[in-house]
Amino acid sequence: MNQQTQPSPREHHFYVAIAKFLFHHPEHGIVSVRDPIKIKDAERYGLSPLILYGLTVAGLPIRWITFTPVDQPRPFRGVLLDAWRNAEGLRGRPDILRINRHLATANPELVEEMAKIGVRADVADAKEKSLPASLRSAQDSSRWLLRKYDGKDRSSSGAIQDLCRDAQDDHDFHVRGGFRGVNSREIEDRIQQWLALPAQVPAPIVTNGLDWKPGPWLFSWEASLPPAQPRYFSHDGFGGRPCLMTGEMAPGDIIEEDGFWADSVYDNAAELAKNLVACWPNPPAEIAKCAGITLRELQWFTSGKASLDRRARFALKSLLGIEYDETMGRYIGAGPYVLVAHKLQAIKEVYESISKGGDARPCEIIPRQGAADPSWRYVLINTYGEPPSIVMASRGAKITERLPDLLMNYAGIMSVTPELYRDVVSTCARACRKPAANIREMKAFAKRYQAHWVDCAWQPE
Repeated sequence: MNQQTQPSPREHHFYVAIAKFLFHHPEHGIVSVRDPIKIKDAERYGLSPLILYGLTVAGLPIRWITFTPVDQPRPFRGVLLDAWRNAEGLRGRPDILRINRHLATANPELVEEMAKIGVRADVADAKEKSLPASLRSAQDSSRWLLRKYDGKDRSSSGAIQDLCRDAQDDHDFHVRGGFRGVNSREIEDRIQQWLALPAQVPAPIVTNGLDWKPGPWLFSWEASLPPAQPRYFSHDGFGGRPCLMTGEMAPGDIIEEDGFWADSVYDNAAELAKNLVACWPNPPAEIAKCAGITLRELQWFTSGKASLDRRARFALKSLLGIEYDETMGRYIGAGPYVLVAHKLQAIKEVYESISKGGDARPCEIIPRQGAADPSWRYVLINTYGEPPSIVMASRGAKITERLPDLLMNYAGIMSVTPELYRDVVSTCARACRKPAANIREMKAFAKRYQAHWVDCAWQPE
């Protein structure tokens, strides 16, 4: 006798947090922020935080979210009942409701209350990744709500009510459209199987006042945010929604930069620094310390999340040999450098910056006599009119075999005198000792071989 396969239990993820990207403003209504902002900093712009509540079907891109003002939280019971009755894609109540420890602590009676209506509330382990991922996805998706924003009612109650209505419409739209655009046939099939399940209509839940206690865990995401930055309001956001943009009010203005005037519309210093740090022989922590900043400040700057003050920015640019090229209208890597090929895209971008678009004849050098370095291969970047740089590539590494394709105008292998080869190896060793030694050692190397300049190109013997 064949046993029937038991259906898998239905599972929802339930999460509550301060919305990272949406706030209310008394004049602008619902405002979207391009980059997350700390609550205290948001208040300086007249922005009030919102609480985001959400439910996601475990393992599927089916979610339902709603919002309230931070000073008017809704009971968990009411939110859950609302979602299970009105969010068609959730298919009613689940068998398992997965929550984090913060929600369990904020409402100690939630587990028992859910059990009364046939739902097992499970508290996720601290190492659980799928529940936080559902919250992050909901936070990110919230910024695309209000497609038809008209801003007619900008009061807190009216604007948030419109936002919740739009969130409900967004859920309904995706469910009725079958979640088109999913890139996985397997996920698409699972979605259709889920939507074919009969809805489990929940029994009524009595909601007598607020049943949970808000706390700092609601905005724990603030801990990873960079320091406050200049911001300005813009009405050119998606669907006409007002946005709080990161940067100066008039980014097209001309600003003074290190003794000259530069167009601030395109400032590639952070992007270039990111690539140089990725190719530098020393760890980012040592680079940051040498520049007089913290590792986190360096990471924020190179990722475009925060700017550096004028002193720190100048120190980092000086350390990394970043200079402004007026003819190109952008920052370039002036060097000369000893670089290490760690990442494909980073070494490619830095090479194109050093060579000003490939105006060079890079070649791997080997000694005419004697053994080569058993650990490293050395590629000389023979730029025209500028001192050479050197790329060190680990023998046997995949990226090493890709260098001929990455470095434009690659000229192959060139044999040099044993003396020159030994000088290259020892120069690289000294340049790798500490971040500040890099450019200094390469400039000294170039000075020792000034006689090797031929037709404005540096040529080894």
